[in-house]
Amino acid sequence: MNSRYRPTGMTQEPILTTQTGPLLSIVIRTRNEERNLENVFDALAAQRCSFEWEAIVVDNESEDGTAGLCASRGARVVSITRREFSYGRALNLGIGCARGEFVLILSAHALPIGSRFLQSCVEAFTDDRVAAVRCMGVMDRAKLLQWYRPSNIQYRSLEEQRRAESSRQWTRDYPAATCCVIRRSVWKQVKYDEALEAVEDKLWASQVLSEGFKIACCSEAVYARLDNLNRRELWRKQARELRELHRLRGYTPMSWADFAVTVIKAGIAAPVVAIRFFADSLARNIGLVLVPWRAGAPRRSGSLSRFERDSRKR
Repeated sequence: MNSRYRPTGMTQEPILTTQTGPLLSIVIRTRNEERNLENVFDALAAQRCSFEWEAIVVDNESEDGTAGLCASRGARVVSITRREFSYGRALNLGIGCARGEFVLILSAHALPIGSRFLQSCVEAFTDDRVAAVRCMGVMDRAKLLQWYRPSNIQYRSLEEQRRAESSRQWTRDYPAATCCVIRRSVWKQVKYDEALEAVEDKLWASQVLSEGFKIACCSEAVYARLDNLNRRELWRKQARELRELHRLRGYTPMSWADFAVTVIKAGIAAPVVAIRFFADSLARNIGLVLVPWRAGAPRRSGSLSRFERDSRKR
């Protein structure tokens, strides 16, 4: 192992490298995300880790300043046309250009949190049977509350895996290509499916698990999404995923009977929801108008009222 230092702007801790290149390759997929990508590069530049890493950007014909930004940050850029693009093909292209033993797959809108993010990712590969590491999103509240009890995934039999994947929960538990780390030697055995329009990352995880590998959860590797999808974009994303799940596993999210019941309930609840929204809006705005008048009253002391209500409930 050789030891050297990163250029100015990177961490000044000694960085261990192998004779053949970096230990970690960071593959970032992007299209017209110059603003988000700049934040991601800043976060990567602030990392403190004991190894060398490289950045590879898979660009889908961006029309903004992505190319110039990548050049200024020392990242390699490989291009994929819009006609050729699929999520799986973009992943395979980027990982195929990687030199590291491990590959951090990152969307341009996924921001690593903390200066030891990269170090934590790699340290999670202590077991040779770990094929991938699942990073945790800040919006994943349920898992963040249990950060001190991260759950790894490994099945004792194909039947156990089949049962675990009989519902949709497995797509939430398996690593997402938004932000995860994989072992490149495992990827050489199992590539991402380039024909799928969604869930290619979940299917890859399912395939490597069926080969006896393990997926680890690294609660120290936390990321935040910088994009802000509107309701229509979220629905389109979910629709793509559900279509692929039905094609691959026959998963049907809702029956016609359930649909009918849902519509009837929505019709009954609509007037109640409208009245409640009106009342809440009225109360909130009256409170704002009355602020100057209430400010003239004596200051209150003691516990907040919501805590008093909670204690009475107990």
